[in-house]
Amino acid sequence: HADIVVQIMLLALVVFSVVSWAIIGSKHRQLKKARSRSKRFFKLFWQAKSIDAIVAKGSFRKSPAFNIFKAGVDSLRDKQENGSGQTAEKEIRRTTEDEIAQMEYGVSFLATTGSACPFIGLFGTIWGILHAFWKIGRTGASSIAIIGPHIAEALISTAIGLAAAIPAVIFYNYYVNSIRLISKDLYDFAEDFNDRIDREYNSAT
Repeated sequence: HADIVVQIMLLALVVFSVVSWAIIGSKHRQLKKARSRSKRFFKLFWQAKSIDAIVAKGSFRKSPAFNIFKAGVDSLRDKQENGSGQTAEKEIRRTTEDEIAQMEYGVSFLATTGSACPFIGLFGTIWGILHAFWKIGRTGASSIAIIGPHIAEALISTAIGLAAAIPAVIFYNYYVNSIRLISKDLYDFAEDFNDRIDREYNSAT
């Protein structure tokens, strides 16, 4: 039975919260797979005697590191077979940036939720209090039965706004830090991969 304005704000807060938790869950799975699978591929990359030896092992589980490796190898093959196409270094850099952008996708919504929801809840609080004062002005009475529902609307708006914002802020900071660490590993791998290409292919030619 809340005011229509409060109902719209509560609905918006619920939508923010639901979408945020969906992003939190999907990012947890995505980053966990990216971290664990890339670490396994890093280990294989340094244990193998050559790039060709890695390719000869066959298929691998998809990971950001493997996708970077595959882009570099595909570019090398195009150069060798057709003599055209992007250089391996450019493909490796582009794929690295694409993989990082894919990990970052959606995380900014958590920041938006964390910054916007408290203010939406605060607006609902102010609107509920104003409604309480308007009710007092119309009826001339200030009993709890008259103003209580509007005060309850105000407090519920604040509570839901904070309930949506707090997890979003916590997980935003956590994921930003996790992506930063994974990105550093990917950039280091891309640089090492380029150096290995120079040693195994370019120096031979």
